[in-house]
Amino acid sequence: MRTSSSNKRCAVALLLACIGTAQAQQRPVPPIAPSSVPAAPASTNAPAQDSVDGTGDPLFDALTCRSGPDIGRLLPRLRRERPDDFVQTERQYSDPPMDLYRLETPVRAWGHESDAVVITANRVLMVVGGSADDVARVLEASLADSETPLSGPLDDLHALVLYTEERPGLQQRVLIGCEYRFPDLSLLEDPDDAWRKAPAP
Repeated sequence: MRTSSSNKRCAVALLLACIGTAQAQQRPVPPIAPSSVPAAPASTNAPAQDSVDGTGDPLFDALTCRSGPDIGRLLPRLRRERPDDFVQTERQYSDPPMDLYRLETPVRAWGHESDAVVITANRVLMVVGGSADDVARVLEASLADSETPLSGPLDDLHALVLYTEERPGLQQRVLIGCEYRFPDLSLLEDPDDAWRKAPAP
């Protein structure tokens, strides 16, 4: 039996209403995104060790708000399991810091498919073409076809975010994915990235 879609419609309506605010916000910063709504798992596969009802694919789990407190180990795990995609960034940004990765095998989530992923201090996002309104409509259709409610078993530590980005290489693109609100989380803080940091005095 299909679950009621009333919660999905309300949450997506809230998301659509907030898109105008998010579009004006070219460089959103944590912790709260104005276009955030609670997100739902997008699949019902077997759980992974460091996921909340995860699928076993760490990238998909991270994009769809299925990762738990162990999300901080995401980059080392992706570099180990998907070295062709995550050993080298395609582009790095600052203010706020953000890494762009190009995927050899596209990932599909929230009704969209993309070969580009952005990781910030507390967000894992896929890069998709089209307007924010178009992306939100595809998201809404995807959720309507889903057997799981949008709110799901998640809490205020996970949120679905969708906003436009205008930095070089991302112009006229929409970022969609998950924001994680675990205390002191920094997905870009990785010992393998120590070369980024200036040496301590």
